[in-house]
Amino acid sequence: MPKKIVKFIATSFIIISFLNIYGSIHINAVTTATVYLKCNIDIVEKGEEIELSFYISDQKTAAYNINLYFDKSKFEFVSGPENINIQENKIIIVWYDQLGGGGAKQGELGKIIFKAKENGIANFVAEGEFYSEKGQLIQTNFEATQVQIGREEGNLKEQIEKEQGTNTQKDNANLQAIRLDKEGIVPDFQTNVYEYDLTISNDISSIDVLAIAENPNSQIEITGNNQLNEGLNLIKINVISEDKTNNKIYTIKTTKTSNIELANTNLEILAIENTLLTPPFDNHITKYSTEVSNTINKLNILAVPENENAKIEILNNEDIKEGNNIINVIVTAQNGITKREYQVNVYKRNAQEEANYIEEQSKQKEKLEEAYEIEKTTLMNEQNAREDNKNVKNYIIIGIISIITVLFIVTMLIFYKKRKTHQKG
Repeated sequence: MPKKIVKFIATSFIIISFLNIYGSIHINAVTTATVYLKCNIDIVEKGEEIELSFYISDQKTAAYNINLYFDKSKFEFVSGPENINIQENKIIIVWYDQLGGGGAKQGELGKIIFKAKENGIANFVAEGEFYSEKGQLIQTNFEATQVQIGREEGNLKEQIEKEQGTNTQKDNANLQAIRLDKEGIVPDFQTNVYEYDLTISNDISSIDVLAIAENPNSQIEITGNNQLNEGLNLIKINVISEDKTNNKIYTIKTTKTSNIELANTNLEILAIENTLLTPPFDNHITKYSTEVSNTINKLNILAVPENENAKIEILNNEDIKEGNNIINVIVTAQNGITKREYQVNVYKRNAQEEANYIEEQSKQKEKLEEAYEIEKTTLMNEQNAREDNKNVKNYIIIGIISIITVLFIVTMLIFYKKRKTHQKG
């Protein structure tokens, strides 16, 4: 049997044991988390490779098993983590925290490399089970992703029939997906995100846009994607609900330039002192959340642009109130035209929540200290046992040497007496 299969089976057995042990103790599921897939590029040519990453947000996981399904007629598996097994169009991924919860993960969990085989649209779908560091089953929502293979003219239009929405609510004016024949749209599409950024070179005069509504009977109007001028262009997708009572506008702020770097609005670092962002920072994600102490009125925010000549402006960071606060981090590119806005929803705990938080932290600290003392005592006992065993071995060795020495002396005395008796005779 191949070593990789043996290792996979062993890992699976360990994680199943982990889940069974903790599952028998903790039955209730914890707060809902989202597991989502993301490709490093949305449009790829035949023969090119993509990186498919899978993430978990809102919760930490100490053990999981994922089934990742892909279209094997469109993509072939190239490489991935060691803890995987491949069955036809399914990749099984298992993992558990060997530190017993101390190494629980949040954010990116892993990457898999695929190679494109045939033109068209390929779906990647995930399902599975995730467990917290306390062994609780995490109630998980899964978000799939799609990748377009091939950039032939008209390729986007051919997809409309294949990607019709299924929500028939008459007042629904949401988009289900946006597809472009150019790469680089930021952030990744989300139904409730209405502004996106795109930078293109001067040789591009138009962009094919495919917009798919959740309700297939909604009306979609796309403007601004042809005869693009140098500088800032606004591509607008107006979605009008079936009953004409609602409309929503999605805007792609497109900068056409001869120098892409001058239009760079990416952040290299976004961090807040003494707190963590959810999800973990990624310059393709523009919306984050975090929670802070009731004693904090202003955040120390570190925002560093990829282009050191870009300008950073931080808004609404003064006098943070209890509850939700929206902090805006605006990046203006070196060209002075292109802008991108990152948002952080900061929740400030009230006095009672702060007291509960401190109490919970104190309990967690006590548990950690107790666990540390138990581990310390265990290690000391093991060390003492090793020393005792070592001493016993030393005593045995000394005893054996002593016995051998006595036997040798007795033997020599007997020999000496016999010799002396023989000489007298």
